[in-house]
Amino acid sequence: MRVVIVACMICAVLVSGCGYSLQGRTDLPFESVSLGVIENKTTEPKLQDRMSRLLAGTLMEYGVDVSPSAMYRIEGSIATFAVTPISEKSLSAIEYQITIIGKFYLVDVQTQRKGPLLEVSSPFVTYFRSSGALVSVLAQKEAASESALKDLSQELVRRMIYKKPLDTTKSGTEKKGEQRVEPQTVPAGR
Repeated sequence: MRVVIVACMICAVLVSGCGYSLQGRTDLPFESVSLGVIENKTTEPKLQDRMSRLLAGTLMEYGVDVSPSAMYRIEGSIATFAVTPISEKSLSAIEYQITIIGKFYLVDVQTQRKGPLLEVSSPFVTYFRSSGALVSVLAQKEAASESALKDLSQELVRRMIYKKPLDTTKSGTEKKGEQRVEPQTVPAGR
């Protein structure tokens, strides 16, 4: 029993000495967010519905409530969904790559100001192998695309949590032609 207590104390000292800290619900930049329209600009059906479902689940996993009356709203679009065969055997594709590219914004509901969460330049790529019947390939494609959408939703939530929300007190304070550079992340506990 003493060994366990000593090990826990050593781990706590090591973790706190490395700049890591635990983040609780009170450390989040806001408590709730609403989900706006997510457009599907691809030919793959139902991506917008799957993304909305996964994004809501991921937000709740991170401790952010999903409420229609929230001060901030997430909206965006899925611009690209591509399935590309990347290897073959005996003239049949056996390995595929799924690429999903989206553009999402965090919108301040009161001022309608938008701040980018994830730009088009951040693709999410997932691979899957299947050399069986078409039904098997389609099942593997569905599982892999679900995984890519889940990764995309987790990255959106991370960027939303670790990046300060839109500053609604400043409007037009930047000089014309001058761009404001925002940090990518904020240290935990801030």
